[in-house]
Amino acid sequence: MGLDELESFLRKKGAAELITEIGTGTATFNALVDAVAVSGSTVSSRLSEGVEREVFTVSHWPTEHGTEKRYELTILGRRVYDWAVQTEFERKIRELRRVRQERETTFEQLIGKINRDMEIRKMVTDSDPMQDQDINLPEGTSFVPKMPSEDELRKAKYERMEANLKPVEETEDTDEIGENSE
Repeated sequence: MGLDELESFLRKKGAAELITEIGTGTATFNALVDAVAVSGSTVSSRLSEGVEREVFTVSHWPTEHGTEKRYELTILGRRVYDWAVQTEFERKIRELRRVRQERETTFEQLIGKINRDMEIRKMVTDSDPMQDQDINLPEGTSFVPKMPSEDELRKAKYERMEANLKPVEETEDTDEIGENSE
């Protein structure tokens, strides 16, 4: 395979990422689909092209349910992988995967909050007899209660602590009573 063919292959979506995911070991198709941010059909195409261009080899490993295809890097594939490690491309790919996973987790949290909010709004709407009435709310108000800021929470805690304190005069009077009773 010529240099132009290898470059052309590596520039295709997902090809370089597959090389870094397989690395010095082996990987199954499903593991590669989960690890690389391209569709399953793109992974399948890149693996087939990589086998044709002698970047990957395919072996069949026995499992409890038959055999599974496992992909491994050829000598050429390992050289590309070594360069990926030396140029920190491999580390960037792993960092990108971590960021994608964090993004997915955060997105799921967002969806959860939206769903919860919609359920609450639905309950309020279902139980609110003023459903078809126009309500004039002051600007900046919301149906969703606003969480107090850290500063507001600190002030409230301070006020509660202050409310529990006795004036100095009462404390001195209590001390004098205690001394006189001894």
